[in-house]
Amino acid sequence: MRLPLFPSRPWLGAHRVHIRPSRAGLAFAALVLALWIAAVNYQLGLGHALTCFAAACAIADMLFASRNLAGLALAATPGEPVAAGGTACFELRLINRSAQPRHAIALAAGASASLHWVDVDAHGEAAITLAVEADRRGWLAAPAMRLSSNFPLGLFHAWCHWQPEAQVLVYPQPESPAPALPLAAAARAQPQQELAGVRAYQPGDPLHRLAWRQIARHDGAHLVSKHFTPVGDDTGQHSLLLDYAALPQSGTEARLSRLCAWVWEAERQQLPYRLRLPGTEVHAGLGPSQRMACLRALALHGLPEASA
Repeated sequence: MRLPLFPSRPWLGAHRVHIRPSRAGLAFAALVLALWIAAVNYQLGLGHALTCFAAACAIADMLFASRNLAGLALAATPGEPVAAGGTACFELRLINRSAQPRHAIALAAGASASLHWVDVDAHGEAAITLAVEADRRGWLAAPAMRLSSNFPLGLFHAWCHWQPEAQVLVYPQPESPAPALPLAAAARAQPQQELAGVRAYQPGDPLHRLAWRQIARHDGAHLVSKHFTPVGDDTGQHSLLLDYAALPQSGTEARLSRLCAWVWEAERQQLPYRLRLPGTEVHAGLGPSQRMACLRALALHGLPEASA
């Protein structure tokens, strides 16, 4: 598969690739030295030729080992937000813009981490999914990676380090089991709303609000949903309020855990809700964007907010 160029992505220049002899390389150097001594001592012409050939192979292996990493473009993509105590995922991609394939490249997140082996075709890319334990809420940065290779002969070990620029949002672990939603019955009734018309269906709209008569007129080609507006109040006061200050004094993390569970439950019951934290308030809404805004507020509450 031929790929376009991505000049904004980091790439591995030759100056970033380190190289050293491997154990097999040191043993091979001792063998070459023994061959040279024997050739000089016994004045063997073929011995000199064999020694030069072995040394040339070692030099060629050193060059190819370095070129196996140099010139690769690197990219990282964060996975979906995850609850504290879960597993965050990052997709790491190695992009090869050259006409030479790259073989037997090992990626590891640390000295004790398991290795991921990949081959990268010419003008292609290879991807791995890296799983990282998310032990606390907030932004979780991708760990520093170590790329290494012993290709082709294994006489030299080439390596480099890469810090992927990707972060995953870690929100509080939802309380389980959690108490019932506060004022759930009043939020479900919503007596202060009137029909304002219909609009195109948007992801997150409740199924019971689909305008089936209008959908039938168009033979189901277009989905539309009923749109309601508050009567005499547009501040969202009739929506479900998830208030940090109204919870028992059981600690910050316990409060955030309960609010997180209520966010998921309100989404499951299709109840418009709003979130109030000290210094932060998320206005009333429903759907994936509302859920993401609330989870982000809960994840970063009391923490210095970093850019994603």
